[in-house]
Amino acid sequence: MRHTATLSALVVACGLQAQQAFTLRQAIDYGRAHSPAMAVAANDVRKADAQAQEAVAGYLPQLNGSGSLDDNLKRQTTILPPGIFSDRPTPVQFGTQYSTTLNLQAEQVLIDVAQLNGIQANKPNTAMAAIRSRQVEEQVVYDVAKAYAQAQTYHEQVLLLQANLEQYNELAPILQLRLEKGVVQQLDADRVEVTRRNIGAQLQVAQANQDVAVDQLKRAMGMPLEQPLAVADTPREAAPVLPPNTGFSLDNVLGHQLNNQNELLYSIDLKRKRNAFLPTLSAYGRYGAMAQGNDFAASYDNWYDFAAVGLKLNVPLFSGLRRSSQIKQSELALQSLREQQRDADLGFTLNYRSANTRLLASSTNVQNGSENLQLAERVFANTNLQYQQGTASLSDLLNADYQLKEARNNWTTSLLDRSVAVLDLERAKGTLLNYVNTL
Repeated sequence: MRHTATLSALVVACGLQAQQAFTLRQAIDYGRAHSPAMAVAANDVRKADAQAQEAVAGYLPQLNGSGSLDDNLKRQTTILPPGIFSDRPTPVQFGTQYSTTLNLQAEQVLIDVAQLNGIQANKPNTAMAAIRSRQVEEQVVYDVAKAYAQAQTYHEQVLLLQANLEQYNELAPILQLRLEKGVVQQLDADRVEVTRRNIGAQLQVAQANQDVAVDQLKRAMGMPLEQPLAVADTPREAAPVLPPNTGFSLDNVLGHQLNNQNELLYSIDLKRKRNAFLPTLSAYGRYGAMAQGNDFAASYDNWYDFAAVGLKLNVPLFSGLRRSSQIKQSELALQSLREQQRDADLGFTLNYRSANTRLLASSTNVQNGSENLQLAERVFANTNLQYQQGTASLSDLLNADYQLKEARNNWTTSLLDRSVAVLDLERAKGTLLNYVNTL
């Protein structure tokens, strides 16, 4: 294990000259700053703020201006009854050839309970946008951390295979010398050569897997794929400390928080539709001016202004059962939502229990794997010494080497499983963002 750790440190140190090495915390921070999903989430938060301003604007004063220009090509004729100008009905035409009107009106809503309910929806709307943003951040952190652990695992496998291949490269000339002296048979040399080539093939596969894992990490971080990247930690150094079992509370789960805000939004919408039956009252003020004349240019010489203030009352009486149907739909939607929330809460609790069980199992596997690796290293060292002294056969050495490789692979895999189990548990508890801030 000391030899592997030293080799790992040397390879990482050499890689730093050509690649930028990121620790897990640095990779997470980079992902938070550069992930496209984080940018989209930030835009959604700003969009929710703009929607809140739009809802409030409906209860603020509204100011509108208008103007019109009429060319009365043929004015309307009105019949005056007898006795006004003559003893017979008299046709007359009122107005002028040209008429221009400018108008400015301000209106302020005084009472509109349904619109106030719409303003109340701003709070859950903005809260939901913030929670969704944290969910996106949580997903980015989880994806980066998981991809980082995967890259660590393949990186460690490459180092172990390189060390193993180096051992066989050193053993091959020794066997060739013994073969020439007749100490060993050609079969033994061939077996070692087959094993060495198999390790070389496994190394190529592991290196390809490592490249793919690093590219997956780059994508999770939002980093360009052509930019060089290396992981600065080894699984041994980065193996997470088991977090204290602080218990489980649904209030910490972002999905539960989002469902609560969604229920509040549905409740407000139901109130808004019920209050749509209430009267609305608004005040208005109007000021304008009018110019008239039979000559277009001369019609603008004299302007006559006018002004008015008043109240406008609207009383909904009958909507063809449309509003009552909308209320019934909202009531049923709210009932269904509450049932869906109850089912979701059961799922959140199940996720926590499952993640906690997997973490306990993976922690046990790490402990067992570490002890088994130490044992396999001792067996290989003793067998190798005995082989050099001629008291152990080549088969014994190859078997000990195979067991050592299996122990190393099992150990690195158990580290990956534990890292992912820790992430799953913290995510199920709703404390993943707090946990990664302690790394």
